[in-house]
Amino acid sequence: MSKKQTLVPNMNLDENWVSLMIAARDLGLTTEEVRQFFRECEQNDEESIRYTERE
Repeated sequence: MSKKQTLVPNMNLDENWVSLMIAARDLGLTTEEVRQFFRECEQNDEESIRYTERE
């Protein structure tokens, strides 16, 4: 049985977010690797906004 099937429904958690985190875990990613990925995404978004504002 997968972990997802054993989760107790929680109205405070986004189902897509939970699925994403389970997929990351299943791929063997560490918590720090997931955090680093989101940091890099945030930095890329900020750079894109700065570039767009210059146009």
